[in-house]
Amino acid sequence: MKLVMPELPKTGKWLPVVPGLEFYYESGYFFNGRPVAHRISEVISSKAERDWFAKTRTGEYGEDKQVQLLCCIERGNKAHCFLDHHHRGRSFNPTPYQELCANLLTLDLWDDWEVVQSEYLMIDVKRSIAGTCDMILRHKRERDRYAIADLKTKSPARNKNGDPIIPNQKNYAAQLGGYINLINLTWPLLKVEDCFIIYASDLMAQIHKDRSGRNKYEYIDCIETYEGCRDAFFREMEDI
Repeated sequence: MKLVMPELPKTGKWLPVVPGLEFYYESGYFFNGRPVAHRISEVISSKAERDWFAKTRTGEYGEDKQVQLLCCIERGNKAHCFLDHHHRGRSFNPTPYQELCANLLTLDLWDDWEVVQSEYLMIDVKRSIAGTCDMILRHKRERDRYAIADLKTKSPARNKNGDPIIPNQKNYAAQLGGYINLINLTWPLLKVEDCFIIYASDLMAQIHKDRSGRNKYEYIDCIETYEGCRDAFFREMEDI
C-alpha cells in the first residue's frame, strides 16, 4: 500500500485528512480497509507499561485503580473534544471539566500559533504504525513554520504555599517525536521544528518547560528519542 496525499494547500486554514486512514476506538486504525499493525502509543511504551495499562483498565489490579484510570481517560477525552470543537468554531459541553477547559484558552501559546488540524490521523505505511496528533499548529507570522502540540490533563494540585502546580510532569519526547516522524512522512514539505506538551487542570494550564523556563522539547531530540524506542520495539517483536 502507498500513501497518496493531495497537494499541500496554498490557501485555507485546515490541512487535508489522510485519505483512507480511519480510527475505531475498540478495533484501532485501518488504512484502505486493512488494519494497521501498531499504534504510536504501543511503539514508545515498554511491555510492562502496556501490560499495566491493559490490566488496570480491565480491573485486574482492583476496582479503585480501574475507576481512577477510567476517570483520567474521561477527563482527557472531554478536554480533547472541547479543544477540537473550539478551534473548529463549534460548541461543546465539557461538564464537569469546565474550569479545566477554560484554563486551556488562557494559554499564551494561542497568541503566536493557530490550529490547522486537530485529532489528526497519520500513518507510517512502511512500518504499519499510526497515531493521532492532538494538534498541528502554524505560526501566525512565520507562515511556513509548523508545530506539534499534545494535551495532558491532570488532577488539581497545590504546593505547600497554596499555589497551583502541575505535579509529576513526565518526559513525552518519544511521543512528540513519533508524531513529528509521521507528519514528516505525510507532509514532507512542512517545516515542523517546534513541539509542545500542554498541561491543564482545574486550577491552571501551562506549557511543559525546563528549569530555565523555556519550552522543554527540541524537535531533533524528540525524533531521536522516538527512533530509539521504535528500534527497540521492533527488536522486541522479533524476539517474541
